[in-house]
Amino acid sequence: MSFVNPTYLWSLLGLLVPIAIHLWNRSEGKTIKVGSIRLIKESQTSKSSRLQFNEFFLLILRLILISLVCFILASPVSIAKRSNLKIAYVVEPSLLKLKSLREALDSIMDKNEVYLFAENFPEYDNENLVSNIGERAFENPQYWQLAQQFFKLHSDSLVVFSKARLNGINGKRPEIAQKVNWIVIDSTESTSEIIEMTSFKDSLELLEFNIQQNLGRFSKIRIAAIDSTNYHITKNVLRHELDTIRVQFYDDLMIEAQVKYLKTSFTALGKYLKRPVVFNDFEIENSVRNPGILIWLSAKELPEFSNTILIFKPDAYAEKLIEKTEKPSVFKLTDTLHRKNILEEHLAENLLPLIGLHPKIDSKITEFDIRNIDKELLAPVFNSQSKKSYIVRLDLTPWLWLAFLLFFSIERIVSKHREQ
Repeated sequence: MSFVNPTYLWSLLGLLVPIAIHLWNRSEGKTIKVGSIRLIKESQTSKSSRLQFNEFFLLILRLILISLVCFILASPVSIAKRSNLKIAYVVEPSLLKLKSLREALDSIMDKNEVYLFAENFPEYDNENLVSNIGERAFENPQYWQLAQQFFKLHSDSLVVFSKARLNGINGKRPEIAQKVNWIVIDSTESTSEIIEMTSFKDSLELLEFNIQQNLGRFSKIRIAAIDSTNYHITKNVLRHELDTIRVQFYDDLMIEAQVKYLKTSFTALGKYLKRPVVFNDFEIENSVRNPGILIWLSAKELPEFSNTILIFKPDAYAEKLIEKTEKPSVFKLTDTLHRKNILEEHLAENLLPLIGLHPKIDSKITEFDIRNIDKELLAPVFNSQSKKSYIVRLDLTPWLWLAFLLFFSIERIVSKHREQ
């Protein structure tokens, strides 16, 4: 046994207080009734200075109560060493839709522990599955983030049933101390979903995301507006309006032809995207009314601007003409524009991220992305320095509170009986 707050054990010195009280508390004199005091002779009374315990049982009860309070403050815990399980099974919740897998897990549960591949690894319970883990657990898990928590299962080896979805891989490959056998339930599913719709004057352009044989690709379908009922366009499809591309310029560097080249590239983009393009000189009033894109060709400090900004910042080590900066809405032009780099490095194509054609497309793709990866690419790095046992700490405080209430009740009963 150990204590979380051992300093509070010094409070056991408080046991001296009830001991002192009981030592100095003299017993009450005994009253003897007599008929007359005429025959009683006067004599000197001798006072006993000898210390003695009074109400010994009551003293013991109070000492126990004080001791219990001291131990409760110190927070005792019982420590036990336990061995790891030889093997445990982990299953991705979305796979439980497969009847054959559920039947296999029911037979495995007779001799082994089965957990769900979700936050905190809840135990598998086929009867109360949704109520135990919630609906969100059926979403694609983040495999590597959860794999870092495998040590909580206290098992030397794990068998993990997984779909190995590509969109469940994020971050750095972790190191773990458990041997893991990944069993990938290969998906032969194919999907085709319309994820975005762009409205034109008398027609619609549908952006379709297709997955077949574990490969994903996009395709555009142009249809007449009256034919939209022939396609599966749900309310969750992203609606994309054909907005005007608005570009504002601020140029006090006056580098030859920079504004001209940028305007020409934006105009070419507008024709390709079938969207009108409007150019303005930057003014504070216009920036609020027509935010659009700001081209800042100046060494002055950037103004407050709610939308995308392109700044001129030469960078000899840059890989592209236009690159992102630390701020997500700020891009930088890394070289002075001239005819050669405009053509060779495709300036118009570099300007596409500034327009933000599909700002919400990434999250939408994730909903329908059913591509999976090979288990060798999925597996974390194995670290052989694994522990064969683990420490279990049991908090004894609740039991001490129960004992305190019991002895306090006894002390009150004894004390009240003494007063009667």
